[in-house]
Amino acid sequence: MKYLLYIIFILIISNYAWGEDISSNGLVCEIVQNESKRAPNKKLIYHFDSGNVYAVKVSKKSSPITINKILISQYSYDNEKIIWEGENPSKTIKYYAKVNRLNHILDLEYFFVSGSKTDDSTKKTMYCNLTSWQEIENSIKN
Repeated sequence: MKYLLYIIFILIISNYAWGEDISSNGLVCEIVQNESKRAPNKKLIYHFDSGNVYAVKVSKKSSPITINKILISQYSYDNEKIIWEGENPSKTIKYYAKVNRLNHILDLEYFFVSGSKTDDSTKKTMYCNLTSWQEIENSIKN
């Protein structure tokens, strides 16, 4: 019985730590293959902080490099996935994002939400690295 309580205590502590490893971290994602012209064709960077997910935009046109975070929405997670949804600035395309927490693969599904193509969708898969925000900032600036 003593060992059973010890094991349960360890599982509770490890589950709490597992959930907290998302906040203040980010994902750097790269495309697996060119699947569609509607989905992004570049590296995507996301930052998770206090229950919100931000898209990270980098401007290298001026010196110093500027890093902007654009609020997308809130995210939710469990032991298997991190999920959120967003839309493009003109609100014509909505997307659903799901990151597998075991292999860090991001699945994006895009839907047209205006016009005659509301039923058309595009799926995109990307490999991601879960890393600290400090490491992301350092890699962008160097």
